[in-house]
Amino acid sequence: MDREYSKTAIGVHCHKIRHKALYTGEAPNPGIADGFFDPYDAAAYWCAETLTGFGPDGQPVRPDVCQGERGCCKL
Repeated sequence: MDREYSKTAIGVHCHKIRHKALYTGEAPNPGIADGFFDPYDAAAYWCAETLTGFGPDGQPVRPDVCQGERGCCKL
């Protein structure tokens, strides 16, 4: 496994993005710096404003796209 891997995306994200790990938490993998037991991001994201997997602009909710360029993004 790549030691540079991190499940946390770097950058500024919309404050309305949600996923279940916000409520359940995850345990870090002590064998890999900044790593997690799950080697890929399988989280289901939703918008706190629309309560669906799509933002107010009709586009998908994900950390890599819910950023300042979107008109509905709340920073």
